[in-house]
Amino acid sequence: MARPRSSSSLSSAFLSISCIPLLLILTTPPSLAYTPPLNKGLEIRVCQDKDCLLDGSKETLALLQSMTPSTIDNDNDDDDDPDKRITIAPCACLGPCGSGPTVDLRKDGIRLKDTREGRDNYFLFREIDSSKAVADMLAIAGVNVLPSSSSSEGQVGAVTSTRQWYELDRNSRITLQRILYALVALPLLNARLNGTWDMIGDATVPNSYYAIAGGVFVASQFMGTSQKSNSMEG
Repeated sequence: MARPRSSSSLSSAFLSISCIPLLLILTTPPSLAYTPPLNKGLEIRVCQDKDCLLDGSKETLALLQSMTPSTIDNDNDDDDDPDKRITIAPCACLGPCGSGPTVDLRKDGIRLKDTREGRDNYFLFREIDSSKAVADMLAIAGVNVLPSSSSSEGQVGAVTSTRQWYELDRNSRITLQRILYALVALPLLNARLNGTWDMIGDATVPNSYYAIAGGVFVASQFMGTSQKSNSMEG
């Protein structure tokens, strides 16, 4: 027979529910990695973390390095002018995993929007996966590609994704992790409210449900949802 509910069990249920938002906060990475502003010139950051590397960001970085002049107006005499200097560098995860290769483009410290057709003015340039995509992105920043870069893609290699069907991007892994939490939390909450907490079959096993919840939480940390786990240093 189920044990009757009491005020203490309801209080415990409330505490259990209140812990769920805390778990979500602790396991939710920021949507965008912090990138320090550059006050002058044009800065191009290419994500080199796991998801973007699967989407070909290594080749994108090489394409940018071969197609981009050293200054905004392609005048070598301006190499020492910080207002016109172009900097290209790899960076950590930028956020929109699964839509890479992703590039962060900033001019005089201000992030530029992707105004290409169908891109909805994103603040990050997604799917920079060809020499045309590189040229279109640079054009938004007012930069013309080097005249000798017409064959860059052939020299560097095509930007191709090596992602397999089972290699989910980090955003998908986060979604699956949240679904897992819900599938575990809801039955435990129901047991708490119905007075059947810690009951396995007809027996009461003290602290068994806490052990189950803790085990699921620990196991879920190996799903690769944190920003560090998506990093090449992870």
